[in-house]
Formats: sequence, structure tokens, C-alpha cells
Amino acid sequence: MQSISTRALLGLLLATLVASGSTRSAVAQLQSESGAQEVQTVVGARNALDQFFVIPMESVPPSMLAAAEGIAIFPNMIKGGFILGVNYGKGVLVVRKADRTWSAPVMVTMGGGSVGFQVGVQSADIVLVFATPRSLTGILTGQKVTLGADASIAVGPVGRTANAGTDVKLGAEIYSYARSRGLFLGVSLGGADISVDHNADSMLYGRFGVTPTDVFQGRGLSMHREVLDLIDDLNNKSRPVVGPPAAAIRLSAVPTPTAFPTIAPATIPIVPIGSPPLAPLMPLKPTPLSPEMINPPLVPIR
Repeated sequence: MQSISTRALLGLLLATLVASGSTRSAVAQLQSESGAQEVQTVVGARNALDQFFVIPMESVPPSMLAAAEGIAIFPNMIKGGFILGVNYGKGVLVVRKADRTWSAPVMVTMGGGSVGFQVGVQSADIVLVFATPRSLTGILTGQKVTLGADASIAVGPVGRTANAGTDVKLGAEIYSYARSRGLFLGVSLGGADISVDHNADSMLYGRFGVTPTDVFQGRGLSMHREVLDLIDDLNNKSRPVVGPPAAAIRLSAVPTPTAFPTIAPATIPIVPIGSPPLAPLMPLKPTPLSPEMINPPLVPIR
């Protein structure tokens, strides 16, 4: 009897909380607090991306990013993390939507004992630019993808003058960029594994069982402000570089008119006071006309 009374009391309390809206706010607060670590990863990814565009001559080419099908960002990937000799990093992956804007990020991890950092480097920010839809197939289906085996990878070109087809002879599907302490690095990523972190996705979007397709298509997900900021930043950086406005081109094409020579105004001589007066001008006499000029002789027409 006591057990039944306790259940009834709990049910009444739950009904009261639902009616007052406290449960809904408590759940929202719990979701917000549970995804704090994932939000920090998103913020770190955006900050790392900005660092790759600080110096235009030593940055990821805008043409490369504009043509990309996907991009993964791993802020502060650690050398020798967790297990000796194993590199590990958490990051985000975003892909192109049908309208060529960027999707919401999926949380991913990357690790592998063959990731080669330069001597003296213990951590680095890493960006992977996916150049083809095929390079994303495995990740989109939730499979683990091994760089260099499941998808070819090469070090990406830098600078505004770099061409997106620099490595076309090798047929690279993914281009890698690494940066540590503001300097670009030649980090070997062949053999590293990338996989979707489903638990992190659930924590970030507050819904268990969320799939990469749900995230990329934005199916009823509540997104943090930091997630929207990352999407906006990527969209702004991916806009194609355009030339000067048409009006500016037309103005620059108009030739400069030739300057006309300057004509000095006529000067009137100044006569000092007390000088003798100038001689008066003599009137011109008309020349008398001769009779021949008045009545010229007629010449017969032959």
C-alpha cells in the first residue's frame, strides 16, 4: 500500500512539473550543459580556421575552399595523446548542401600511430579539404575512413595564386593543411583514421541517436549560437573571389582627355602718367574702284 502511495505521489509531482513547464526548462538546461565540451570544440575549430587565413600569401587558397565538397577541422591535435605513440584529435566535419552552402558540423575524431609530426611539434591545428564527393562517402555512412587507403591525400597548396588542381596528376581527393604556432607544417597524415563521434553529436544537438544525415540536412535540430557562427564563417570564406566592379572597369578604360594649351590673355600696354600722347591713328582711305571692276566685260561661252 505504501508503494502505491509513493508512485502516486511521484506521478502527481511529475504532472505538476510538466504543467508548470519546469521539466521542459530543466531538460533544456541539461542539454545545454551536457554539450559544453562539444561547443568548445566547435569554437576551437572556428578559431583554427581563422588562423589559416591570416596571411593571404600563406593561407588556404580561396579557390580551394570554394570548390571543396567538405572540410574537417581538428583544433589542437595532440601528438602522443592517451597512448604512447598514438596521435589523437577531436574536430568537426561540414559538407556542402544542395545550394552549395555549408551544413551543420558533425563531430569527428582522428587518430593513428603513423601520423607524422615534425620534430619538436607536440600539437597542431589540422584542416582537411575534401575535393570530391567520393572522399566523403565512407564518413557520411558512418564508417571509419583511413587516409591514404580509403581516400588519397596530399599536402595542399597555399597562397591566393595556387590552383585547386595543383595535384591533379596524383588524383588527390583530400588536401591536408597543418599549422602550429602560426607556421605551416608538413605533417604526414597517411594512415590516420577518421570516424564520426556519435555520442558527441548526441550531446551537441541534444538528441540521442542523431545520424550524420540528420545533422547535414538539419532535421529538427536545435543548434547553439557557436554552431551557426561556424557555418556563417565558412560561407563567408568560401565565396568566390571576384574582380573590381563593372563601373570601376568602365571608368578605368576611358582615356584621359588631352590637355589643351594654355592661352595667355591679351595684355594692354600701360602708358605712364606724363608721357607724350600716342599718335592718333590715321583713318584708312577707301580705294577707288575702276570702271572695269564695276562693270566687268562679258566673256562669251563656247
